[in-house]
Order: sequence, then C-alpha cells, then structure tokens
Amino acid sequence: MKSFRPSFVLAVVLHILIVLAFSISFLTDSDTAQTAPPADIIEATVLDGSEIDAEAERLKQNEENKHQAEQQHQEQLENARKAEEKKLQQAKEQRVLEEQKIQEAAEKRKQQALEEKKMQEQLAAKRKEEEKKLEEAKERQALEEKKAKEVAEKQKQAELEKQKEVEKQKQLEKQKQQEVEREAKLKEQKLAEEARAKQQQEAEIKKLEQEKKLQEQKALEQQKKLQEQKTEEAKRQEQAKQAEAKAKAEKERQLADEKAKAEKEKQAALTAEKARQAAEAEAKAKADKEKQLAAERAEKERQAKIAAEKAEKDRQAKLAAEKAEKAEKERLAAEAAAKAKAEQERQAAIAAAEKAEKDRQAAEAAAAAAAKAEADRQASISAKQAIARKVEGAWTRPINATQGLKCTIQVKLLPSGDVMEAVVVSSSGDPIFDRSAENAVRKASPLPVPQDKALFSQEFRVFTFVFKPE
Repeated sequence: MKSFRPSFVLAVVLHILIVLAFSISFLTDSDTAQTAPPADIIEATVLDGSEIDAEAERLKQNEENKHQAEQQHQEQLENARKAEEKKLQQAKEQRVLEEQKIQEAAEKRKQQALEEKKMQEQLAAKRKEEEKKLEEAKERQALEEKKAKEVAEKQKQAELEKQKEVEKQKQLEKQKQQEVEREAKLKEQKLAEEARAKQQQEAEIKKLEQEKKLQEQKALEQQKKLQEQKTEEAKRQEQAKQAEAKAKAEKERQLADEKAKAEKEKQAALTAEKARQAAEAEAKAKADKEKQLAAERAEKERQAKIAAEKAEKDRQAKLAAEKAEKAEKERLAAEAAAKAKAEQERQAAIAAAEKAEKDRQAAEAAAAAAAKAEADRQASISAKQAIARKVEGAWTRPINATQGLKCTIQVKLLPSGDVMEAVVVSSSGDPIFDRSAENAVRKASPLPVPQDKALFSQEFRVFTFVFKPE
C-alpha cells in the first residue's frame, strides 16, 4: 500500500486542480452573463421593435452559445474525471498487482532466506566438524611429538650417562696410570737421591782421607824439619865444642863472648822454634779453619742439595697437582662440552619441533584464512544478491520507465542493516528511475547484511551496487 502512495497523492492533487479550474471558469462566465445585460440596457435609450427582437435573438443566441460551451466544458470535466478515475482504477489494479508481486517476492525472499540460513547452518556445522577434526589431528600430532620428544630425550640422557661413565672410566684409568707413573718417578728420585747421597758421602770420606793424608804429610815434613834443625844444632854444637877444644887456650878470653853468642843463638833458635811452632799452630788453625770452611761448604752444599731436592719434589708435586688440575679441568671441560652439545642438540630438536609446529600452524592459519576468505566472499556475494533481491522487491516501477535502465547506488548502512543514506552515483539518465531506485533502497531497509562484523565493516558499511531490475 505504501508503495503507491506517491502516485495516488499525485492523482488526487491533479483531480483537485481540475475541479478548481472548472469552478473558476464557471464563476467567471456567470459574472460576465450577469453584468452584460445592464450594460446593453444602459446604452439602449430608444429602440424600435425590430431592434428589440434582433437584440433578444442575439441575446438568446449568446445564451445558447454559452449554454453549449458550458455543456462542452462540463463534458470535458466529466471526461477528465472519468479518465482520472480510470487512471486511479488502473493505478489501484497495478498497486494490487505490485502488492501481490511484493508478497510473492517476500515469500520468495523468505524461502531463499530460509534456504540460505539452512545452508549457512550446514556450512557452520561442516566447519565445526572440520575444526573438530583439525583439533583432534592437532592433539594427536602433539601427543606423537611429545612422545617422540620424550623418547629422544631418554635416548639422549642414556647416551649422556653412557658417555659420562666412559669418560669417568677413562679418567680413573688415566689417574691410575698417572699415580703409577708418579710412584715410579718417586722411586727413581729416591734411588737417585740415595745414589747421590752415597756418592756425596764417599766424596766427603775421600776428601777427609785426603785432608788427613795432607795433615800427616805436613806433620812428617814438620818432624823432618825439626830433625834437620836438631841435626844442624848438634853439628853446630859439635863444631862449637871442636872450636872450643881447638881454641880453648886461645879463646878463653872469648869464652864469655862465645857463651853469650851461643846463648844468643840459643835464644834465636828458641825464638825460631817458637816462630815455627806459632807458624805450625797458625797453619794448623788455618787448616782447621779450611777444614771447617770445607765442612761448612759441604754442609751448605748438602743443605742446598736438600733444598734443591725439596724444591724438585715440590716442583714435581706442583707439576703433578697442575697436571691433575689440568686433567680435572679437561674432564670438566669435556663434560661441559658434552652437556653443551647435548643441550645444543636438544635446543636444535626443540627449535626444529617449534619450527615444524609453526609451519603447521602457519599452514593451518593460511588454510583457515583461505577458507574464511572464501566463506567471506560467498557470504558477501550471497548478501549482495539478497540485498539486490530485496531492493528489487521494494521497487515500484515508474509509469514511463523503459526496459534496460540501470544505475549505480552508494549505500551507507548501520550494523543492523538499517539504511542511513542511499545516493545514485552513476545515473541511468532517467531522474524518475534514479529516485525510484533510491526510494526502493530506503523502503527495503533493513537490508540483509552478514553477521560477521569485520566483513560488514570491510564491505557493507559503505558499498555500491548496480540496480538493474529485470
């Protein structure tokens, strides 16, 4: 009913305008008929009978002409009224037909909407089923990957434990070998020290024997010197006695002098003896001092040797400790390297698994995105087709509209599908057709839009479509 309101109002207004025009024309004619005779009477001052008859005939003729004109006018008005009533009747019939069409289109749209809803429900059920299958497949794959990771982790742990045991065994064997080598070295060092000590003792004994021989030789030389001195003294005494005997008589006078001289010589010999004894004592003291110095040197050498041996032992112990520390460090480094390698392999396995999971998720996301894009495309096509059907169902064809007209309409919608604005952006060339298309869009509000808000915002908040009724 609302679809034909503009046409009905236009017909009523046209009918009223025709009635008003007829009324104005009738009133104008009545005024002319009423005022004309007095003017003739005023001008007719003196008339004869023939003129009166002629005038009466003329007036009668005028009256008849007016009456005929009025009848013609009434007939024209009646014809116009009948034509308007016929147009109204046709408009009513057309409106009834259009209402029937609208009802049929509405039923058809309703049926299509039900079919689309059913199809969407089927698609949703199918999508849910596929999502469920994908989720189950994901869970199965996750379980398999978890089991594979656990098995790989156990294998790695077993390998690491085995490797640790092998390394520990090697380390123990190495330590045992080092211990054996150290003990052998210590034995060799001990034997060498004993040999050196023995050699040193023998050398000291030899040295002491040599020193004793030297001292004995010196003592013999000293005794020999004393014996020679005694012999010389005896010779001198004998000479002196002979000299006394020969020159007893001659030298009585010199006896005192000789005695004095002998005494002096004796004193000199005693002094020489004392000097010799002092020299011997000094030589002995010197020899003792040299012996003491030699003993001190030997002691110092022995102490130095002991210190050197101790230093060597300390060095060997330090080297052994450093070697053990180095071996421990190497063991720890090997363990750290093995751990690092195992951790690296574990991280690589985790990274590979994560990459595989990411690739799988990316593939699933791409598939889901492609599926969603396809679903959005199908939903967009379905929505646009539904909108076109609804707008076409709400459209009232203008009386003078020709076939094949089309126009492009830009529509702004609310999320509910309500039309905010409908504007023709590409005209058909017929303004009445364009306005009827805009009115059809507004009358079709709310339009069937997708429930997906993102799809609505992307394609249906502001969109254009070609209106081309068949």
